[in-house]
Amino acid sequence: MLKKSPLALLCAGLLLSGSVLAADYQFTADSKPATDSTSTKNKAVYNELDFANKTDFENTDKGFIAPLINNGDIDGVIDITGLNFMQKKDAPPSVNPSLWRHAQLVNRGGLYKVSDHIYQVRGQDISNLTIIETNTGIVLYDVEYSTDSFKRSIELYEKERGKKPLKGVIISHSHADHFGGFGGIYASGLATPEDFKSGKIPFLAPEGFVQEAVSENVMAGNIMARRAGYQYGNVLTAGPTGGITAALGPVLANGKSTLPLPNKSITKDGEKVNIDGVDFVFYLTPGAEAPAEMVMYIPQWKALSMAEEVNHLQHNIYTLRGAQTRDASEWASYINAAITRWGNDVEVQFGPHTWPVWGNQNVVEYMKDQRDAYQSIYNTTIRYANYGYRPDDIADNAKLPEKVFNKWDNRPYYGNTRNNLKSTYIKNLGWFSGNAAELAKYPDGARGERYVKALGGEQKVVDLAVQSYKEGDYRFTADLLNNIVSYDAANKDANFLMADALEQLGYQEENALYRNLYLSGAHELRVGGSVPNKLSTASPEVIAALPPEMLVSYISMASDQIKAEKLGNHTVALNIDGTKFLLDLHNGVLNYIKLDADMPAQKADTTIEIAKTDLVAVIAGKEKMDDLLNNGKAKIEGDREILKQIASTLDLKIKNDMNLVLPLQKANQIQ
Repeated sequence: MLKKSPLALLCAGLLLSGSVLAADYQFTADSKPATDSTSTKNKAVYNELDFANKTDFENTDKGFIAPLINNGDIDGVIDITGLNFMQKKDAPPSVNPSLWRHAQLVNRGGLYKVSDHIYQVRGQDISNLTIIETNTGIVLYDVEYSTDSFKRSIELYEKERGKKPLKGVIISHSHADHFGGFGGIYASGLATPEDFKSGKIPFLAPEGFVQEAVSENVMAGNIMARRAGYQYGNVLTAGPTGGITAALGPVLANGKSTLPLPNKSITKDGEKVNIDGVDFVFYLTPGAEAPAEMVMYIPQWKALSMAEEVNHLQHNIYTLRGAQTRDASEWASYINAAITRWGNDVEVQFGPHTWPVWGNQNVVEYMKDQRDAYQSIYNTTIRYANYGYRPDDIADNAKLPEKVFNKWDNRPYYGNTRNNLKSTYIKNLGWFSGNAAELAKYPDGARGERYVKALGGEQKVVDLAVQSYKEGDYRFTADLLNNIVSYDAANKDANFLMADALEQLGYQEENALYRNLYLSGAHELRVGGSVPNKLSTASPEVIAALPPEMLVSYISMASDQIKAEKLGNHTVALNIDGTKFLLDLHNGVLNYIKLDADMPAQKADTTIEIAKTDLVAVIAGKEKMDDLLNNGKAKIEGDREILKQIASTLDLKIKNDMNLVLPLQKANQIQ
């Protein structure tokens, strides 16, 4: 008989002990309390940061006028009361004390006076509504995410300050939580669509606003909205073991957003616009927090809004909901330019998230601290990369200056420092670290099956994961079990144990988004997937608001190229309300070009003339093209069947409840 090697005996002993450990583990779908390991780690945070400093608590309450109506609660939209449970209480073991402190600051709200002429409603949504009182009316600065939230916020303002005519709207950048509530302007009776269409009421936004808003919220809107629901904790129940905060505000309101179209774009730095007797000066900051963004200064009041370029937290270089990766160095340069430009005069800085900063010295120091954080992230990443460190190594091991990153305003409540370092590497050098093994890596499911086989099967992987869990190594527990979960949704022991590991990681997190994603992932594993999703940034209303060229771009993206490939090559001349396009279906790809007057005449197999509203109705399945043609609402020349065949390739029934941890459901897969 062959003797077993010492290594084989050791492995057998480990697996045996693992089996013993697994035998007494409770594999259930129930949420678990914080473990001793988690509790110890969270207690240590009190010795790392200056919890005795209460300045932020004084500033969040400064200028308070009145509480939110109904405590901020709106049935089916947002539950603010449920997110106020942490006020005036000590952090429980299941929440990082630093994140608990931040939640105490941002999970409160009401109407506040920022300075003479400037008021904010905070805490009614993830973003603030800022109302600027001009000579004879008001200018709105960012309008929250939800129509219902906006209606409630403006109602509170009017209750305390009186109803005033709307003189203008300014949207700082292209993220939906700043413009999605625009429909509330109409619902509240402040203006009509014609007021903006005609230019009677100026609506200002940065250059590229519509293109970038569509790119994020429509083209990739379905997956972004799904990931946002996990990121912001919308699928969680508020409480010490669930949702705590969304960091920028209490939580993102549920519901559909709207897509407004500005009647004036800010296209150059230093552009001055006078609205009802007040001068607003704008500078563009693209490529930092948003691809289309601008900051604003009001000289007569020495009031500055840096939009979302500065906040009372560290922001994302790459957002986990998915978006373009940002440039940390450019971000720092914009803040530095603002300090140079207005640092001698500014007296108040207010933004669309968190609370203002008052006093020249305080504003400048606050902005310098924020600048230092982003420049440090960039410099550190590139310096370590030049030594040969890989993205994950930099993220976990890079040393950063404590004087920068221990400041409360730079803590990683929204942007995680590890993620920001890794993302800066990818922004500048791409995802590949130089290790050729990464080029050969299988997708998660195929890779997981091979690892599980190599480790001796699913039960042995679970046994090892239990051992890792009991040692408090929750990162490795999740990593081990993901090899099973990535291809097998039926192994309940693996699902429940991975959920328990993600839950403990969530309890330990100082970052609100990481906490929410860990706990949301745990929830998905426990319920077996298909978690309902109430968020939608690509709703029919948003599609209907798209300008013609973007609508055609959306149609091109939504075409199933495998189906279209079978149709052969065809051209269609499309006239949408006088805007002309040539569609070229070639090799299954639906290309398009907007036709200008100086272009030569183009031949087409089919020519169609249709109103945008009718085309949207066809896309949404509310109208049939044949009915429009027969009723004279659309005109066609050439082969009618070609158009019907192209329409049949549009893939518009994408579900929005896709799994993000478990394997993609069969019903959600491309057929």
